[in-house]
Amino acid sequence: MRWLGVNTEALLALVTAAVVGVLGLSGAVSTSVVNSAILVTLAALALSVLRDRWNAETEPDARAILLAAHQSLERLPAHIEQIGVIEETLSERRAALDEGATITVLRGNDITESLAEARNEAKEWFFRGGTATFVRAVVLPECVQRARSNRRSLRVRMEILDPENVALCERYANFFRHGVEDPNEDEQTWTAKGTQVELFATIVASCWWKQRYSPLDIAVALSPTMTLFRWDMTQNRLFITERGPRFPALMINEGRFYYDYWRNELLEHFNQSRELPLGEACPLSQQPTGEEVRELFSRLQLELPDDFTDNDVQLIIRQALNAENPYS
Repeated sequence: MRWLGVNTEALLALVTAAVVGVLGLSGAVSTSVVNSAILVTLAALALSVLRDRWNAETEPDARAILLAAHQSLERLPAHIEQIGVIEETLSERRAALDEGATITVLRGNDITESLAEARNEAKEWFFRGGTATFVRAVVLPECVQRARSNRRSLRVRMEILDPENVALCERYANFFRHGVEDPNEDEQTWTAKGTQVELFATIVASCWWKQRYSPLDIAVALSPTMTLFRWDMTQNRLFITERGPRFPALMINEGRFYYDYWRNELLEHFNQSRELPLGEACPLSQQPTGEEVRELFSRLQLELPDDFTDNDVQLIIRQALNAENPYS
C-alpha cells in the first residue's frame, strides 16, 4: 500500500497507456480518444516528475531537521540531569527558607512574654548556662505550681558551672564584669565567690523543690567549661539568650531541624558533665538551717569552701528560696 501511494501517478500513466494502446490497436476506440488518452498519460507522467523533483529539493531540509532532532535527543540526558540538580538545589533552598521562617529573633519585652508563655505550658525544662539564677528564681516556682495545679509531672535538667572550680568561677565573673562599662551594671559586682554562692543556691533550691513536689524529676550536672550563652528548652520551644532581655534572643519551635539538633546537643553535653546524686540529699525543712545545708552538700559529695562562714551559708539559703528575678 505504501508503494502504491508513492507511485500512483506512474502506475496511472502505465495503466492508461496499456489500456488505450490495446483498444487503439483493436480499433475499439476512435483516434480522438487515443489522442486524449495520450494527453492524460503525459499529464500523469509530468505530475510524477514534479513530485519527484519537489521531494528531491525538500529532502536536504528534512535531513537537517532530523539531524538537529537527533542531536537534541543526544543532549537530552544531560539536560535532564541538570534539571535534577536544579530541582535538588531548589528543594534545599526551600528547606532552608522554611527553617529560617521558624527561627524568631526576640527583643526586649518579647523575650519576657515568650518565656512566660513557655512556662505556662512547660512539662519539661532543660537549662544550660552559668548559675541558673533565673531558673531558680522564676522557672522552678512557677512550673512546679502549675504542675501541682494540673496534677502532672515536671522534668527539669540543669547544667551549671562547677562551684568547686574556683578558677572557672573567677573566669566567668571576670568575663561579664569586664564586658560592661556602666558602673551601675549588676555585673560590676560579680566575683568568683559570689558566683559560687549562686551555684550552691541553685543546688539547694533543686533539692528543696524536689522534696516539696515528688512528681518533680530534677537533675543537676556540673560543667567544667564556661558558656557565654544560656539555653532554655521546653518540650516545644528553645530559647538562646545572653544576659537577659537587654540582648536579642533566638526562639526555635519544636519539629524543626535546629530544635532537634540543639536538643540532642544539650542532652549529650549534660550526660558528659558531672551529675550530682540528688537522690542522696538529706531532708530540708521549710526554712533550712545552716547545719542541714552543710550536711546536704556533704551527702552530695560537694564540700563548701573552707572560707565559707555561717553567714555565707545563710546567704546561700536566702538566694535558694527567696531569689528575685534577675531580669525584672
